[in-house]
Amino acid sequence: MSIKFIFTDDYTVNSGLSKLISNLIARTTICIQPLSLYKIRLREKKMDYFTLKRWIEDGESEQLDFKTTISAPAKIARNLVAFANCRGGKLVVGVEDKGYLVGVDIEQEKYELEKAATVFCNPAVEWSHQKIEYQGKFAMVVDIPESQNKPHYAVNKKKTAEKLYVRIADSCVVPPLAIQKMIVNGELNFAYRTAAYHSTKKSLQEYLVLNSEINVESFAQMQNLSEPNAQRMLVDFLFEGWLRLKKNKPMVFERV
Repeated sequence: MSIKFIFTDDYTVNSGLSKLISNLIARTTICIQPLSLYKIRLREKKMDYFTLKRWIEDGESEQLDFKTTISAPAKIARNLVAFANCRGGKLVVGVEDKGYLVGVDIEQEKYELEKAATVFCNPAVEWSHQKIEYQGKFAMVVDIPESQNKPHYAVNKKKTAEKLYVRIADSCVVPPLAIQKMIVNGELNFAYRTAAYHSTKKSLQEYLVLNSEINVESFAQMQNLSEPNAQRMLVDFLFEGWLRLKKNKPMVFERV
């Protein structure tokens, strides 16, 4: 649901509701959306085959993944924690790699998914689901909201180790240590985008056409942001998949 807040920066982190409200009184209101609601709306007017077809045409992204079936809960746990540690997303089960709806047994998939979310995710990851029916076949659409209880770790099959995963573009990966530290410290919790997000993104893309890299301090000065907010925004762009960290240069970013 839309939440009305005021921000002087492009990003903010809500560490306490009462403190936030007191700091925002008497400012002009803008309407923003939580990151987990930004690209893939959780409130679809109707969950039908045409919605699924549009997702298939768009392809996998930082908030959308397709699976034929859930046959390995420990492996699926990586997807669950990656979505929960980032913007949230949707996992569509019953669609093969080429985009064909092959159908699944919804109850069986729910059983395997619950096992993945509770046994192989630490802490457990929240999820909900809807189903899509087309010509007698069913796909299960699993929604994983962005967690405010980060970090989440995926436990391996033997339950001897666990790793932190994030979603970058269409892949679930173990992030660089600098990003892991931000997640562990709670620096990416309660992050919201403001209306200036797209213009900021465009100006950064234009800057990187002429320059090979940008650090947090330079980006903060360029956009008149605090450095913590600048760092969160750069990491968010990294999750989209068009920025990456430069090797051997902490918190210095370049185009992919």
